[in-house]
This record gives sequence, C-alpha cells and structure tokens, in this order.
Amino acid sequence: MNILLAYNDTDASNRALERAGQLSNLYDAKLIVMSVRPVLIAPAQLDGPGPELLRAAERLGEMGIEPELIEAVGDIPAAIMEVADTHGVGLIVIGTREPSQVERMLGHSVSHNVQRMARCDVLIVH
Repeated sequence: MNILLAYNDTDASNRALERAGQLSNLYDAKLIVMSVRPVLIAPAQLDGPGPELLRAAERLGEMGIEPELIEAVGDIPAAIMEVADTHGVGLIVIGTREPSQVERMLGHSVSHNVQRMARCDVLIVH
C-alpha cells in the first residue's frame, strides 16, 4: 500500500506527518510526501523539493522512513488527487485546522475538499 501525506509545514500538517510516519512503519507502506504551491506564487519550473518537504523528509528519516517527495503546482485538492491516482495511493493523510465561518461558507477547507473528491480512504488529522 502507498500512503500519501499532503504536507505544508503547519502545526496540523506536522501532526499528520507523525501519524503518516506511524502508519507507514506499522504497515511497511511506501510514504509519499507532497506539497502544493498555488499557481500564482510558483515559478514556471520547479527545481526540486522545497525547504518544507526537505524538513519533512528529515523528520521522517529520524523515524527510519525514506519518503518519496513530490512538489506540485496548481489547485491544492486537484493536485493531491492527481498524485494519489498516479501513484496508486490507498490512503491520503492530511492535517486540518478549524476553518473560519467564511471559509466554511465558501468551501475553502482543503481537507474537506480532498475527502469529498478522493477515491481512496482519507485520514484527517486534527
């Protein structure tokens, strides 16, 4: 089984990293860690994993895990779904924070959009 961690170096994402690492070790699963840069702030060509992915890899290395790192550009939920589908992911792990009422009304919760769009299991870490 492949596990995909959607990571952005926030407190919620770091809690998700810990959980994904535990699950990867428990099930001897390949762990893919991805980050998504919105189109408006990303360069036309990415030059490898950014600093947040490298920090995630370092933390996972301390747990004995060598993750595959993927830096994507685009709409965050759509990019997560594309990587999940491309890599045959059985579980997506994503952190969440409490969205504001405006964010909830506008549907701006990435974790809930991923949960709604996913064709595999999704673990939302609070």
